[in-house]
Amino acid sequence: MKKITIILIFLLSIKLSACDCEWSGNFLKIAKNSELVIKGKIIEHTYHTGNGKRFTDYDEYINETLNNEFDPHYGTGKSIKVEILEIIRGKEERKIIEIFDTDGADCRASIRDFQTGKIYIFATYKPERTGAKLPNETKNDYAIGGCYESTLEYSPEKNKVYGVIKGKSYKRKSIKYSYEKLKKKIT
Repeated sequence: MKKITIILIFLLSIKLSACDCEWSGNFLKIAKNSELVIKGKIIEHTYHTGNGKRFTDYDEYINETLNNEFDPHYGTGKSIKVEILEIIRGKEERKIIEIFDTDGADCRASIRDFQTGKIYIFATYKPERTGAKLPNETKNDYAIGGCYESTLEYSPEKNKVYGVIKGKSYKRKSIKYSYEKLKKKIT
């Protein structure tokens, strides 16, 4: 009986701390209302620890978390540094911005699959957290939403984008689309 109670408490705590949202739109729908839409190149992945340190080497980051006994799910964070190649919508003075990962409960999209050196189109926002932020996250950093299509892959050779660009939730399908046509529809 005690094991069942512990399992139920564990399952309920996971549900209470996880993001719960419905898919709310394709990239075109979201980008028209986004704070900043950019074409950007991934410069690096950065791993953050609760003591404020930053690592670009994953093994060094893991050693730091083991040596300091951080909870890898709550006392750490990840971000990507993105070089802005073009601002499609919005304003940003910096040439390099940082997009932070999700903590699992904030409904942000994960950044783990973005590849260093590749170019993407991002529909971003500046999160306004009332509670704790991820380590090293500031009010000037960005995030991407996890409840809608917030990124597209960009192919410089063909000047095309790829992803869920248009369509309704029940007809979600990734397509190739002209980058110039996309920009005209957003601006």
